[in-house]
Amino acid sequence: MPRFATVALSCTAIALVAAAGYSKIYPWLHPPSAEPVVASAPPAKSVPPPAASADRLIDPLDPERPILLDPSPRAQSSNWVSARPAFQYSRKAVERGGIEPCAGEPVATSTVTDWVPLAQGHFSAPKALKLDASGRFELVIHLNGDEPVRKQLIKSGQPFVLFTLTLDPSRGYAPLFTGTGLYQAIVSGVEQGVSKQLGTTAHVGHVAMSAWSAGFVGITAALGQPSGDNIDAVLLIDGLHAPRGNPDAFKAQLKPFVDFATRAAAGERLLFVSHSSIDPPNFASTTECAHYLIASLGGKPQAVRRADPWGLELIEYFSRGDFQVRGYAGNDKADHCAQLVVLRDAFATLGKRWGTGATAEVRP
Repeated sequence: MPRFATVALSCTAIALVAAAGYSKIYPWLHPPSAEPVVASAPPAKSVPPPAASADRLIDPLDPERPILLDPSPRAQSSNWVSARPAFQYSRKAVERGGIEPCAGEPVATSTVTDWVPLAQGHFSAPKALKLDASGRFELVIHLNGDEPVRKQLIKSGQPFVLFTLTLDPSRGYAPLFTGTGLYQAIVSGVEQGVSKQLGTTAHVGHVAMSAWSAGFVGITAALGQPSGDNIDAVLLIDGLHAPRGNPDAFKAQLKPFVDFATRAAAGERLLFVSHSSIDPPNFASTTECAHYLIASLGGKPQAVRRADPWGLELIEYFSRGDFQVRGYAGNDKADHCAQLVVLRDAFATLGKRWGTGATAEVRP
């Protein structure tokens, strides 16, 4: 049996076990609902980005929003890699400027097409989509979340085609990408749909796979397939878990992402990981899993502070090449939903890597 097949079967088996109990970790595990669409306000004029200093870092994802180093004492653990998350609190809507993260925010969608259904999932493309000189376009395949993800893509200003697939919490994403050819079917279906939209033959150029919450197990499986070599970037939004209390299963679950992180740190791929401070009882948290990835590369996150959109409070930062990790405070449903807003910066970073030329919309 080929090596990739052995790894894929092992990781998929673990992912299936994890997915089976995932809804018990997050009983409210449903993508945020859609909300009314309104016109977007004109962006503010840009200002020169701030410079780095002894007490702040320049965020490569958004240089105009520096990150402050946090010198205040934090609770220490004998092993920071496996320590359970701290920052066990959650902000109310009034502390988030009136925003309810699980309800999302109004965003105009008039610049993109309606969702085009495929055999599984659907896609949406910019109405003004242009192919490059080779007749190609960029594709993001997102698992778990539809309209909220599309709205963050619109806010990012990036001209990507977006495919999304959202399953009922009782179903798992891993089986869909294990030996089924679904990845190739998605690419082919989107190519046909975009070609029809543009009236000319169009092909996929770069591909990124992103996931929120339980969708990560689908990426685990996809990376273990031969087509996994075609995935240029992975975005994991508060969705990287592994078994707790079983070191071998823990390492096997995370190995595809350790390998991908190693390539991203070298600039060969891009990996963006965000995590909340939710501490599930039966699985390793996204904090622990992110720490394991960082430690596997010989790194350690920096203690920082920054107020991010939707009331998010940035508390940890790690950056090496194209491997980026952002850790946030918060241990409740709203904190999990609020993580979706960081896709805006992640999509903008993809645009820089792929040279699409678009820039992120300035936040109010």
